[in-house]
Amino acid sequence: EPKVFALGSVQNMKMDILIPYNKMIAAGVQPVFIQSATELPSESPDIVIDALLGTGTKGELESLLHELVTKINEWKAEFGSKVYAVDIPSGLEGESGKALEAAVMADTTITMGLPKKGLIFGEGRNYTGSLRVADLGFPHELTRGGDVLMIESRDIRKLLKPRPHDSYKYSFGKVLIIAGSREMTGAAMLTAKSALRSGAGLVKLVVPESLASIFQTALPEVMTIGVIETSEGSIAWDALEKLQGMVEWCNVLAIGPGLSQHEQTIKLVQEICRKLDKPAVIDADGIYALAGEFELVADIPAYVVFTPHAGEFAMLSGVEKEKLVQDRITSVRTHARRLHKTILLKGSPTIIASATGPALINVTGNPGMATAGSGDVLTGIIAGLMAQGLDSEKAGYAGAFLHGLAGDLAKIDKTEEGVIAGDLIDYLPAALKLTKTSGR
Repeated sequence: EPKVFALGSVQNMKMDILIPYNKMIAAGVQPVFIQSATELPSESPDIVIDALLGTGTKGELESLLHELVTKINEWKAEFGSKVYAVDIPSGLEGESGKALEAAVMADTTITMGLPKKGLIFGEGRNYTGSLRVADLGFPHELTRGGDVLMIESRDIRKLLKPRPHDSYKYSFGKVLIIAGSREMTGAAMLTAKSALRSGAGLVKLVVPESLASIFQTALPEVMTIGVIETSEGSIAWDALEKLQGMVEWCNVLAIGPGLSQHEQTIKLVQEICRKLDKPAVIDADGIYALAGEFELVADIPAYVVFTPHAGEFAMLSGVEKEKLVQDRITSVRTHARRLHKTILLKGSPTIIASATGPALINVTGNPGMATAGSGDVLTGIIAGLMAQGLDSEKAGYAGAFLHGLAGDLAKIDKTEEGVIAGDLIDYLPAALKLTKTSGR
């Protein structure tokens, strides 16, 4: 039997509260008006619905509200009560995401109509839990007209087209991955496997020649090519001509994961990018090789996706990391337009911006994905989607969404502490299936 506890009195209710109150009475639910947290039941509830405060919260909470919020968090921490917040967790500022001294730690937040910035940025992600947007009937064409948009499953679903029955492997693109070095074989392996799992028809992996047999054994579905290497076990400058020939073969290039920061390898990456005329995903050591090379980056074709974390973005853009933290959306959008590229800034949340159009915010994913190799998986997913015909922006935001959703599904079975990068690849098919069949 549900129990409803309310502050104040019926006499002080405004009309917008009185209407649902009367509906509740008609349904046979009688709320209990309280003046102190001590009036709450001693037994712990299975479910708590937090509807104390809305998006306009400013300043610290008065004593009774502070007590109630503290009690809700105690129920959750000590007894495992599931907490659902209506619109926004009480004690969280709707615009900034700042959490007050006491703020509800929700398992799920059902926000009305449109997502609020405070649920996504600042401390908000730590309090919001799973974010769901309740449809209030706003026309879709109006809600998608802003300059900052949250990615929804329906945005991805319309990109995942049914495959014709007469398809064959070349129908879904050829990905060339230039990755790996003696001390970082795992990055190349994760990138190749995730490119295949995201639907690419063929994947060719180029690695230092001494490592080729490792990949040929571990990745039977991937074509592995060994090329000349440095004494430290990274791809050498002398491999350039052979690599340029392979770039001609592919539909999409992925370059950077685990390549190393050897002087010859850096020079090699720069020269490949200088002549690049194919869609590409550039990550990790690929971005490091382009640090400070602003003219070179600007001259790379616009159908390239860069996937930096905050430190790599600072190298790519010249923006100090501290300034980036102050306004991530503006920084990414500004430099995507300046460089005429799609930039995917990894983080919580991930932000995707292209040379034109709005900034896109991805809210799938969880802290369990903060693990070695997670970014390499993302690179492979994006490359696989590009190979199937998506442009750099669409592949970027679809890849971020599916990558995060795979992490969310893995978390259910593995816990946040137990998720590793390989799990993201294992759960990618389930993420694709869920996206194709879900509602919003």
